[in-house]
Amino acid sequence: MRRISKALALGLTTSMIFMCAACGSSKTTNESASEPATGETENSATATEAGQYTADTEAGLLRIAVNADIVTMDVHKTTNDYLVPMNVFDTLFMVVKGSDGSSSIEKNLVEDYSVSEDGLVYNFTLRDGVVFSDGTPLTAEDVKFTFERMLTLPDSEQTDYGISIEGADALMEGKATELSGIKVDDDTHFSITLKEPFSGFLAQLATPPTIIMSKSLVTSAGDDFGVVPEKTIGSGPYIVTEWERGAGLTFEYNPRYWGKEPSVKKVILRVMDASSMDMAFQKGDIDILDCQLIDSAVVDSTYKTQYKDSIVSVDRLGVNFLILNEKIEPLNDLKVRKAIQLAIDRESILQSIFNGDGKLEDGVYPSGCLGYSEANQGWLKHDPDGAKKLLEEAGYANGFDLEIALKSSENESNKNVIQIIAQNLQDVGINATIKNYDQASYLELRNSGDMPAYLAMWTLDYNDPDNVIYTFFGSKDNTVLRSNNYTDTDVINRIAAARGIVDQDERMAEYAALEKKVVQDDAAWVPMFSLKHMYVISDRVSSFTPHWAGWNDIYFTGVTLK
Repeated sequence: MRRISKALALGLTTSMIFMCAACGSSKTTNESASEPATGETENSATATEAGQYTADTEAGLLRIAVNADIVTMDVHKTTNDYLVPMNVFDTLFMVVKGSDGSSSIEKNLVEDYSVSEDGLVYNFTLRDGVVFSDGTPLTAEDVKFTFERMLTLPDSEQTDYGISIEGADALMEGKATELSGIKVDDDTHFSITLKEPFSGFLAQLATPPTIIMSKSLVTSAGDDFGVVPEKTIGSGPYIVTEWERGAGLTFEYNPRYWGKEPSVKKVILRVMDASSMDMAFQKGDIDILDCQLIDSAVVDSTYKTQYKDSIVSVDRLGVNFLILNEKIEPLNDLKVRKAIQLAIDRESILQSIFNGDGKLEDGVYPSGCLGYSEANQGWLKHDPDGAKKLLEEAGYANGFDLEIALKSSENESNKNVIQIIAQNLQDVGINATIKNYDQASYLELRNSGDMPAYLAMWTLDYNDPDNVIYTFFGSKDNTVLRSNNYTDTDVINRIAAARGIVDQDERMAEYAALEKKVVQDDAAWVPMFSLKHMYVISDRVSSFTPHWAGWNDIYFTGVTLK
């Protein structure tokens, strides 16, 4: 999600709430949310004490909000805006989270599939009778079109999800006009051949970047696809009926949806700041409040006490980290980057800002991720004297200027984290200043490869170490897109090659070695911590299943209303 520093919250402005009347429904792509639960759980909860709602609030209406508007509804053009793709479109597979916290990959648009013994060829059968919301049938040609578009769209940010398919390089380089690795037999049968075995491939097919688009509808929409709601059409449970720029979106249930009819029939989502979210929830104008996006002091003083029985909590499979751009002097000096790692008091930040609701992470793979290595934990300590010594050895005893980028829409907790980081760096002589950017300018600068340093959070799109290390360091283009500009081409090539290792133990050992090289030896970023993700639900909500990896974005189908 996915996405760097996803900053979505749930809520509605009071003035808009009473102007809206509707019904809503939501179904989880992970598991059914029909049975209410009680108390604080990892997956669902029943509201017993929460903001009261007015009697005239229509049944089936879910009221939510974001703290920043989306930039696009086209998933191929973003690594950040996944709310529309998740709820308006469908993937071939889906992630199902079990009661024990484990997750599995299950069929979604796919009715049946098989994999060759060498792990290269995947044969698929699509479900019969699936149509897009305008009635256009979904076919295997749409699958092929989707991946070809992903790889050839000039401003595509999702090529990672198609690059493992045979013929992807030739298509991207203009040496071919179609993706040779996808063969269509008929409307419901097709095969995908990979360049080399990749055990994370099915997991990729359960992520928002691989939602299936209609060839005919996207082609006819042209530049309006992802911009105009009525021309951004999927086969999922919802339709976007309105997008008011800067204000929010409206979703309505898709009556042609092939799956189980959800509880939520209409969703009104609006943009609002943290303090307004807090006030609106307590007035009963919000159905789900994302605690990550309001002041953590308010979470501790109010929600963990007065609303403790209405909390839904999930462990976020993600790492907060500070990216350091090796293209920017003096961040191109290893000793300077190591000094920055030592200068930041991560434990103090975790305790003071997040009340200890998380754990320190010393690598790129978060706790709970396949391939998580205990051997790569425990090495990073707060050592300001050591940081000063390294700066002196690097020739920067008098410090240097460093800009840390901040999105103006960033949540209050992360703003506080960046302020403490800047102060920690000031304490060792680095003149760290914080510069604010609006959402669009921030993403443009980051994607250009020219952002000096920034705080980010990467939460797993699929549970595999490849999802993290390849995304940031698996190709030269990836290092530029994330503004780290990592320079060791041998390591970049090893990361790309690790995807094809067939033996699982060998693959995990290689990923652990690469993690150590990138973070400990080369100080490519400063790992910070992983956090619990807490929500508070109102008494209109019977149950709520957050995203399996703890994203801010949610599946509306994961909400059951009373």
